[in-house]
Amino acid sequence: MSAKTAPVDVAVAFLEAWSSRDMDAVAGYVADDVVFESPKVRLTGAQAVVEAMGQFAQAVISVKLIAAYGDDERALVMYDMETGPFGTLRAADHFVVQDGKIKSDELVFDTYELRKFEESQA
Repeated sequence: MSAKTAPVDVAVAFLEAWSSRDMDAVAGYVADDVVFESPKVRLTGAQAVVEAMGQFAQAVISVKLIAAYGDDERALVMYDMETGPFGTLRAADHFVVQDGKIKSDELVFDTYELRKFEESQA
């Protein structure tokens, strides 16, 4: 990955790789010391992040990009994520990108459908 790659381009390519379950490509977009935060988990390190994302990707049917914006260091991407067990989740990721690698990814989404699913499994 080139240091001149725009963070928004890195973020969109990362999400496309993830939603198509190309975890080798996903691993190529994240820094070794990446930090991932979501409403459900906080992970540090490329191996932990890629492994967890690979597991969740199994539930994803498709991702539809709504908007993607960025500057020289950050990107914000909003998308609809269609999943089998949870239905469609609207999500937004805030990325910090340095030298063409994702240093941090903060994911936000409404957890209602996940909680509803978890309660039905109890």
